[in-house]
Amino acid sequence: MPKKATSQSEMDQLLKEQAGRAVPFTPGTVIEGTVISSSSTRVWVDINGVALGVVPERELTTLGGDLKPGDAISASVLVLEDNRGNVILSLRRASRDKVNTELEEHQKSGEPIDVKVSDANKGGLLIEYGDYTGFLPVSQLATEHYPRVDGGNPDEILAKLRELVGQTLSVKVINFDQRSGKLIFSEKAAGDTQQEAKLKHITEGEVMEGTITGIVDFGVFVRLGRDDEAVEGLVHISELTWGRVSDIHGLFEVGQKVKVLVVSTADNRVSLSIKRLEADPWTQAASALAEGQKVSGTVLRSTAFGAFVRLPGDIDGLVHISEITKDKITDPTERLEIGKEYEFKVISIDTEQHRIGLSFRQLNEPASGDAEEAPKKRRGKKVVEVEEAE
Repeated sequence: MPKKATSQSEMDQLLKEQAGRAVPFTPGTVIEGTVISSSSTRVWVDINGVALGVVPERELTTLGGDLKPGDAISASVLVLEDNRGNVILSLRRASRDKVNTELEEHQKSGEPIDVKVSDANKGGLLIEYGDYTGFLPVSQLATEHYPRVDGGNPDEILAKLRELVGQTLSVKVINFDQRSGKLIFSEKAAGDTQQEAKLKHITEGEVMEGTITGIVDFGVFVRLGRDDEAVEGLVHISELTWGRVSDIHGLFEVGQKVKVLVVSTADNRVSLSIKRLEADPWTQAASALAEGQKVSGTVLRSTAFGAFVRLPGDIDGLVHISEITKDKITDPTERLEIGKEYEFKVISIDTEQHRIGLSFRQLNEPASGDAEEAPKKRRGKKVVEVEEAE
């Protein structure tokens, strides 16, 4: 109680001292003042001994932080005098122009800023910055904060994102539009000086041993190194094995030790490969084939454009629908039965793209007969046309 009485008497004294003084500012003016007292609902301000100002709750700002008596502030004048003789001030409006300038400068320079996560939804994180509500999409999170959820369950992803609410992140402003209020942040683009320092110990092309820390639909996360120097990288599903992957969990498990090849460390992200540590079985199998060679294979499946055939060495070739028969067909199974073995002719080998082109027609429907028959038809047609013309 004594503190309240003292605080009130100080304010009364200020009001007496200010009586009769001309106020040297107008509404809209940004003034400098000193905090007398502060709470979550209002802030009392000494305006250079000229007037007593008050900032109501609705005009406080998230950038103001926890103000303390003696703190210097800048505020915008809303009302010169209320019914109690106080000047009504706004920290929020005074900071608006400053925030706009800051965001524009950060977007232009690319310099990271620290922000606090205020909320989360299934698409990413919400960040209050001044009067703006910015958005940080999931795709723009740093690797360490990316929600690793098996099966991509939206509710589990949201739960992971909510764990970041209240945390401070270093981000870059990648899109700011003052008119529309659009504000997009990226943690990934901001980089991480600590991560950059750790990556100096990792070289592209290096083989390392790591521990699997997470398994998701698109690959596995692997932790490399120890303690403070440890970094985390991703082995994309396409880099796990040379064969098709239908169930990652059937191949790997969290905590498993694996050897990986460092493919890239660009943009502070470590891309890894497991399959590149082994010889490409496709290349080995394909080396036994040559264009023009006859080869046996089993039809695996059909599509609108042809049929896939399993060849020796567990590699697949494609018989384009035009290479199945000279007749016009719409379904490859009209000539090739799934699960049945046939002989094909190798007509192309693309080692880089892992593609082998096959032909069923060229072995079973020789083109020579067609070539001899066609001129006769054309000659016969020409004679008829001449006779009709005569």
